[in-house]
Amino acid sequence: MKILLIRPQNPFFDSSASGNRYASLVEGLANRGVHVSIVVTGGYNHPQEKKIMGKKSNYKGIEISYLFSFLNHTLWRRRMNKYLLSYITERLLPIRLKKILKTDFDYLWIFCEYQILNFYNKNHQKIKKCLMEVNEYHDIYLQEGHLTNKMQVKYAKMLERNFCEAMKHVDYFAFITHTLLTYYQQHLKFSARTVHLPMTVDMSRFDRADHKEQNTKPYIAFAGTLSNLKEGIDILIQSFALTLCEFPEIELKLAGGYHPDIEVQKRMITNLNIESNVFYTGELTRDQIPVFLCNAKILVMARPESHQAQGGFPTKLGEYLATRNPVCVTGVGEIPEYLKDNVSAFMAVPGDVASFTDALSRALSNDGFARKVGEAGYHVALTHFSKDVQAKRLKEFLENS
Repeated sequence: MKILLIRPQNPFFDSSASGNRYASLVEGLANRGVHVSIVVTGGYNHPQEKKIMGKKSNYKGIEISYLFSFLNHTLWRRRMNKYLLSYITERLLPIRLKKILKTDFDYLWIFCEYQILNFYNKNHQKIKKCLMEVNEYHDIYLQEGHLTNKMQVKYAKMLERNFCEAMKHVDYFAFITHTLLTYYQQHLKFSARTVHLPMTVDMSRFDRADHKEQNTKPYIAFAGTLSNLKEGIDILIQSFALTLCEFPEIELKLAGGYHPDIEVQKRMITNLNIESNVFYTGELTRDQIPVFLCNAKILVMARPESHQAQGGFPTKLGEYLATRNPVCVTGVGEIPEYLKDNVSAFMAVPGDVASFTDALSRALSNDGFARKVGEAGYHVALTHFSKDVQAKRLKEFLENS
């Protein structure tokens, strides 16, 4: 079986949730004998990636080629490439992708990105078998606070139009939740085939023995988007402040790129007088994330109830569980279908500071019990979310459809 994946970034040099999911699935498929080639349409995430990969390379047995050579390692470069250079890339990309389509492959796997979907919609009749992975509602950009400027909203609307059009033509769909699968089933063509493919994680990346740091103070860790509305960082900070009354030695470390909500959070931290216990690490690389998570005492996700949370499933939860560390999480979306309170995680009510404070307290009060909960959470991830399980499911789905 030969699969051609078209994606904006090389997933093996992309520390985002999407990058980690795709890297895990691609590597899992390759380990099962599937020939996977990746075509990168959005340039390089870092100068080191450009140095290592060049224009074309073989990485972990996977052929990876780049259609453009620009860099995206700073916020300014990312915005310039996305909004200013898009006029040029939109005209060059179809020409270069048409050449790619002449290569030998059984399935074309397309990423939900505006230019890629636009190309597919104009050329779908020439493509026999197309796969698309769906992990969010197409209209989450309408959720309050999700996007922060008019250019982002404009881009999201264009993406939504192309996404809805592509759904009429795509042959194979992988949905991250049953909720999304049920919602979109009515929008697909009659002959389309679907599979439920939950969040995916490479368990081997999070072996604590490989990432042990000495002489670090005990800390609670969060990694992801530092948004109050999406991730409940404000709820987490308030709960942490209350937890300090019982456990004054603990620290809170927040890993993620810049978000406008950070200014609000810092004022809250000052008002709560907990500046000496809360730290922002900045955005971590794909290689730094395992070390950061494995050395934490507790891993946290205080995600509130929202339209996005109902349909999606957070990749970082799988990474949390893979460390064997105890996890404090809110019961949003389909998370309660996999995790049980005081058995495989410490669960809290979404949007409830008192409830999340209680979950933190339970996780910190008894180290032995917390370790058992962390171990049980690890086995949930191993059973349901590991790259081997998910790659096997995806391969069998394509072979039997």
